[in-house]
This record gives sequence, structure tokens and C-alpha cells, in this order.
Amino acid sequence: MRLTKKNITHYLLDKGFLEPSSFLSGDYMLTQTQSRNSIFKIQQQQNKGLFVKQLITQDATNSYLMQKDATSHYLIHQSDLYQETATHIPQYFGYDPYHNILVTEYFANTKNVHEVVFRDKKLSEDHAIKMAHILASFHFDITEEIKNNSSLQFFSKQIPWILNTNQLLNNNSKGITNAVIAAIQKHPDLVKRMDKVASLWEATSLIHGDIKWMNFIVMPNNEDVKLIDWEIADLGDPLWDVAGVFQSYFCAWVLSFNNQSIQQHQQMPGMEFLTLEAITPVVKLLWETYASAQKYTNSEAREKLLKTLSYTAARMLQTAFENNMAQPQIAANSTRILQFCHHLLGDVEGIAKQWNLID
Repeated sequence: MRLTKKNITHYLLDKGFLEPSSFLSGDYMLTQTQSRNSIFKIQQQQNKGLFVKQLITQDATNSYLMQKDATSHYLIHQSDLYQETATHIPQYFGYDPYHNILVTEYFANTKNVHEVVFRDKKLSEDHAIKMAHILASFHFDITEEIKNNSSLQFFSKQIPWILNTNQLLNNNSKGITNAVIAAIQKHPDLVKRMDKVASLWEATSLIHGDIKWMNFIVMPNNEDVKLIDWEIADLGDPLWDVAGVFQSYFCAWVLSFNNQSIQQHQQMPGMEFLTLEAITPVVKLLWETYASAQKYTNSEAREKLLKTLSYTAARMLQTAFENNMAQPQIAANSTRILQFCHHLLGDVEGIAKQWNLID
């Protein structure tokens, strides 16, 4: 069954996701969008909104992503382990595996952190603190819990593809044209550093896997932040998630420059608020908040920060790769990302000191 605007109301009523009173009173507004999935957003005045997602292409990969999204929401809302995290994500209403339909809470009239940053032209310390607390709420060792929890056993512990340098570089020989791969191949020292980063990986915790500003939703009162889009969730290294927030800050700065020419090193109009001098104190605040919530000792906090910065470089390389997918020539800002990552991985500790992130 394919959901449409004509039949979705009957489907939701039949499954108990929509209250008959809302339907009878007309207390709901339905909108539909489409990407990889068919998305329906139902806004209600008296009840929580509904976010309904159905697969369009029901292949094995997309079905698995949908199952991970559903499993993550179910696990967090049903397990005592994640009671705090459950307050920071959409409510889980149900999953229909036969029709590949997931129903979660819809947050109306909201913007994500990325949109708020570029609307307000400033970096919010409050949002940095909230993002750190959300991540810390589900970042803890669950090695023992995995043995007795079928939901946790569902996850496959996949290492991020960008850390698999052999597979990444071999893709170029398989006909995948990407200028970033070609650039990486010219720097064997960068490949060695990426291999070293991959060796740091420790799969000990539930991770979101796709942490970035766009997946943090700022509620209308601007006092609460929610984390959405769990389809890349897995059991992995929690610092990979923290690095996702770091890379959002640093990529925002790099991508604020003219993308037409590497020689024209000027920021685009209106982007002047994005400077390293403005970014690094907020990154430091986010890290200190996260480290405090995790109860790290000073030595642990230092070691894990350096690891997070290494992961940040890897995540930025992933961004450069994705921005140049199937492009024979590398864009100026992707070149800047490569230079940034090469520099960072060359002396992680020295740069952390330079940015005043450590003493």
C-alpha cells in the first residue's frame, strides 16, 4: 500500500495514530514532501504532530536504514537506559514493517541549528551546551547490555566509510569520479594519517552517526533542542558524534569563502561573523560541557579531545567528498577543507593548543 493524501487519514485512524476527535473537528493540517522517502507532516492543535515516513524505493539498503531509524526510536523510548535521551528526541508512535512506514512526532514551526545560526548571524553558546548534554545522555558504555538486548543486537557496528581508506581509494578505480579522491591519492601521508585515525575506533556506545547542525531542531520557545533523523544510528565510537558537531562549526567557516577560486580568499557577504576566533571558544564550551557530563578526568578529557579533533578532520573530508560527488574538478572550498584537514592531522595537539582548547 502506498500512502497518499487521500488514504493516509484512514490509515492513521485505523492504526490508532490519529485521534478520531482531531479528524472530526478538522483539527489537523496535512502537508506532503518527497525525497528518498515519502513524507507526510500532520500538524494538530490539541495533540502532538505526526511525522509519517514511507519508503519509496524498497531496496535492502533503504529498508535497513528505515529499520535502524525505527529501532533507535523504539529502543530509546522503551529502555530504562535512555530515559533522559527520550526527552530530547521525537516521540515514537509506531513502525509498520510490512508497508515500511514509520510514525514519529512532528515538531511544527521550528528551525534547525544551521538555519538559526545563519538567520541570527551568531553562534549560540546556549545551543552548544544543549547539544553537548543531548549527546552525553546516550553516550555511555553498553558492552554488557548488548548481550541481553535484542534491539541493541540489531545494530551492525559498521565503521564509517570515510575511515576505510582502502575501500575509499579503490572506488576511484571502479569508475566513481571524484576529485577529492584524486587529491587524497596525491598525499600518501594524509592516507597514513587517516589510517591512524581509523585505528582509534572503539565501538562501545549507541551513536547517532549523522550528527550535524541540521539534525538539531530548535523548538519555537528557543529554550529546547531536539535531535532527529536516526537512520544512520549504530553501535560505535561516541566521539564520532561529537566530531559531527565540531565539523559543523569548522565547515561553516571554510564554506563561507568564495567557492569559485582558491586564490580569491574572501568570505561571502554576510558571512563575516564566521571566524576561527568566534568558533573556537564555542567549540571549547561544547567540549567542556560534554566532558563534564561524562565525568572525564583532566587527562581523559585531553586525550579524548585530541581523538575528537582527529575524527573531525575525517568528517570534514567526508563533507568534501560528498560536495564533489561525480565532479571531475575539485571546488575551491573542498580544496580548503583538504588543506584544513591535512594541517589538523599533521599536528592535532599543537593546533588544539593554538586554538586554546587545551593548555
